[in-house]
Amino acid sequence: MAELRLSFGNAAADYERGRPGWPPEIAEVGGLAPEAHVLDLGAGTGKLTQVLARRFAHVTAVEPDDVMRALITGVEAVAGSAEEIPLAAGSVDGVFCAEAFHWFDWPVALREIARVLRPRGVLVLCFNLPDGGAYIPLPDEAAPIVRRYRRPGVEPGGTILQSGAWKEPFDAPDSLFEPLRQEGFRHVHVQDAHAVVARTLSTSIFAYLEPDERQALGEELRAVVPEGSYETPLRAEVWWTRAR
Repeated sequence: MAELRLSFGNAAADYERGRPGWPPEIAEVGGLAPEAHVLDLGAGTGKLTQVLARRFAHVTAVEPDDVMRALITGVEAVAGSAEEIPLAAGSVDGVFCAEAFHWFDWPVALREIARVLRPRGVLVLCFNLPDGGAYIPLPDEAAPIVRRYRRPGVEPGGTILQSGAWKEPFDAPDSLFEPLRQEGFRHVHVQDAHAVVARTLSTSIFAYLEPDERQALGEELRAVVPEGSYETPLRAEVWWTRAR
């Protein structure tokens, strides 16, 4: 799991090109004021950071991968992880995590998040899920190609997410946070054929491949994904809570 969660920098450009963004309503979850200081934790290339920066006066992005972090613009972006957040105690009003929390060491990360939050601070966890149809609109011809490059026993992060195990720490009697609340926002991810391939290559199990293997996979996929515009309906599933 550690190798997979730290593999995305191998495909940072594909991640930035192929991954969907986020609807602006996410920045309003929890009712934080525009003058709030918020943290984008596990910020990746800054997909959610951009949304937060349009609403909040002070945004800090924390991302462990140097290559991913280098693509974040317009805000303070610092090296760090959910298990070791490089911010002072009680320094932020809200912590946002997009497509990241399921990769964390949950008990350790939640203690760190609670440490940097101000009293009654907000924690917002976001996941983009398909809203009818395939998450990645690959043609049928791509299926055998993708299968050939998968490693036996290596599962993508979606498997962890779907298990629901990441929610269990919030239900513990000694949880530092209130029970999770859920919201959802529909949006559409529009991409061209190259972005469809990039989205595939940015999946953890393929970002984890050796560079020559990943390049070969990309070439094979580009040969079967037709040119055109692809619209993928998504639902941004948001789970949020407050520090006790």
